Amino acid sequence: MLKNRVWTALILAPLVIAAILFLPDRWFALVWGLAIAICAWEWSNLAGLTTIPARGGFVLACVGVMTSYQQWAGDLEEWLAWPVVVWWFLISIVLRKYPAKLLELNYPLAVKILVGLFVLVTSWILMVWTQHNLGSKQLLYLFLLVWIADIGAYFAGKRWGITPLSPEISPGKTVEGLYGAMGAIVLFALAVAGVLYANEAGTFTRFDFIQLIDFVMLSLVTVVVSVVGDLFESMAKRIRGVKDSGVILPGHGGMLDRLDSLIAAVSVYYAGSKLLGIFFQ
Repeated sequence: MLKNRVWTALILAPLVIAAILFLPDRWFALVWGLAIAICAWEWSNLAGLTTIPARGGFVLACVGVMTSYQQWAGDLEEWLAWPVVVWWFLISIVLRKYPAKLLELNYPLAVKILVGLFVLVTSWILMVWTQHNLGSKQLLYLFLLVWIADIGAYFAGKRWGITPLSPEISPGKTVEGLYGAMGAIVLFALAVAGVLYANEAGTFTRFDFIQLIDFVMLSLVTVVVSVVGDLFESMAKRIRGVKDSGVILPGHGGMLDRLDSLIAAVSVYYAGSKLLGIFFQ
């Protein structure tokens, strides 16, 4: 299992990095849109759609909204991220306080479909805006944040993990693993800030101490929200009674299993970067 997971990551990571750094905005939007379409297919099963026409219809609905977003989302650019941030903030509260009750509730199919549509489409839009408005290097930093946090959480959890983070929803995750992820991210954020400052490239290099603290805190909050996204998908899988959202990625499960953290994290990362004036270039 771990071997397959590592090999899949070693193959995909360079491809993802190349797509972020070298693809034009339009092509990156297309590639990310394809990934979200696969996630939509997998979510349709988690939502309870069982027939191929029904699942395909949900995917087409997501793709239709994404392809038409330029006609309706342009005027929302200054504030669209904030309702998504509020959504994940509220989800983090209920996941923490009422995990058992969340698993017992009988959610209407329409609610699960609308939630999936909202989460997936807004994550696509915000990722595209991150690439276009903040630049490829800042987008790459987001991906590296989530990857490094995942690695830090895994090894810290294996070595010191004792206290379950959310045993009802995801028994394998521990508080110690979360602390390991946050520690790794602090070191990574400080290293990136040091490189930006040393290179004197971009407006962010003119940071003072407060801006450095803002940068580290934004990185930490982004990672915490990424964990919330992971737990949210784990809850959906438990409700559906499946271990993985799919089988497309050996060792990882489905596309949604691999992207759930990024889907949640991009909202607070984009909104926070704009609010705090954090720009790499």
